[in-house]
Amino acid sequence: MIKRFAAIYIGSSKCELVVGQRGKGAINILDRAVYPIDFGEQSFASGKISFSSVYALCRIIGEYIEIAKASAVEEIEIVATAALREAENRIYLLEQIRTYTGGYRVHLLEKEDEIELIYRYMLLKCEDFLTEERVQEETMLCSISSGNIALALMNGGLIDYYQTLEMGYLKIREVLRAIEEETENFENLLSDFFAINLHAVTDNIHKRKIKNLVVTSHDAEIIARFCGMEAGNAYYRISRERFVELHESLKGLTSGQLQRKYPELNLFEAETMRHTLMFYLKLLDDTKMDEIVLVQLSLCDAMVDFKFNLTKDQRLREWIEESSYSSARMLGKKYHVDSKHAETVEKLALKLFDFLKKRYQLDKKERRLLRLTAELLDVGRYVGGQNSKPMNRMIIENADIIGVSERERKIIGTVADCVRTIPFDESLLDKAMPAEEQLAISCLTAILKLATALDKSHKQKISKIQCRIEEREFIITAVTSKNVQLESYFFNGSKLAMRKVFGLKPVLKIKREKI
Repeated sequence: MIKRFAAIYIGSSKCELVVGQRGKGAINILDRAVYPIDFGEQSFASGKISFSSVYALCRIIGEYIEIAKASAVEEIEIVATAALREAENRIYLLEQIRTYTGGYRVHLLEKEDEIELIYRYMLLKCEDFLTEERVQEETMLCSISSGNIALALMNGGLIDYYQTLEMGYLKIREVLRAIEEETENFENLLSDFFAINLHAVTDNIHKRKIKNLVVTSHDAEIIARFCGMEAGNAYYRISRERFVELHESLKGLTSGQLQRKYPELNLFEAETMRHTLMFYLKLLDDTKMDEIVLVQLSLCDAMVDFKFNLTKDQRLREWIEESSYSSARMLGKKYHVDSKHAETVEKLALKLFDFLKKRYQLDKKERRLLRLTAELLDVGRYVGGQNSKPMNRMIIENADIIGVSERERKIIGTVADCVRTIPFDESLLDKAMPAEEQLAISCLTAILKLATALDKSHKQKISKIQCRIEEREFIITAVTSKNVQLESYFFNGSKLAMRKVFGLKPVLKIKREKI
């Protein structure tokens, strides 16, 4: 267990260092440094970041590494987000950073990993506010970064709706920069822009009774201070009235005028302040809330906190995983999936998986993907009817599900496609995928084909199953008091995948349940 750790964050507008030390019941921050950069402006406008900017960044990181070493840290971790992630020349830039910093590699956070980290950090910082009673209420979480806006709705303590939008303040600024110079009322323009791009989210908010609104952004602490709050808190509870007053006092001011009014603002903060305030007010209006809870967004602090709070980190990771299942079920509900059938298929598939996992070294990641796929197998039926396969895959791969990466959605979509294809067809596998992913898809397909066959009637006729292997036969004993002729027929038609992938011959035996 390490005692000292350094986190370096390469963002869109700054490169930040935080050095932390494990203390008695607390984390002590030994050093903190921030240096402004313009990676976001370059990446979002032209798609590339210049080598000269990266060379300058390498000098900054080199100084940060020296500071960290002077504090005798045991580990240094460097992460980067949207600006570097979306740069077309990122692989060359990452290699330059590795070369010119003495071999230190940058961990490029995927969008889903970044948002997951932010949400976990929000709950960690707000644990005094989001009490056990309050967390059961309908709560909205929102993260505003330079590249993306991520919105989530919680119900019963879990996220069941999640949406990401390419509307971070730097991206909005690049889109609206030319219009801003020509318009006399930029606030109205920005309000209309938000309304157009947030209509789907707004519709979902209006179906809920939101009781808590928690938002995080890089300028949350500045805004809280301008609203009369003392800096340095874990979170800030600010009334609608204070927000409106602040917005009215800044209305119509240019970036230069903002800096003259508030000399502590740098140019970047002045340019993005109005965008952030307008979005906060939009959220307050949509949720009809009289209060907003602000959390300062700092990925460096999040990394340090979770490095030393392993128990809380694990608990919040489990919360994200459970939320992913909740989000998948809500997506299924949106597309009128038979929830009882999906629940039964999941239960049967997990029974088969757990029996096979030790023998065939199946892991927790595959079990998680199995559960998610079982919830989403039929999302395409509502749109595509009996020819639902292509719609299944398209809907799954383009859905926002908290904690599920783009790569994982592609795996789930492919499994759903393969399960609904009779007979099992390996040509559906993407040969460009790594071999372990192709194998995982085949294993999950074989299991789910049998599980779906065992509830083909959608009437939950089988109360439980028992599994055993005798020689090369995979014997599944189904306990039931009902007529399962339909299930038996489709079970026999679903054997091929299990034989091809596991080398086992599935055999279904019926055990009559006493009524």
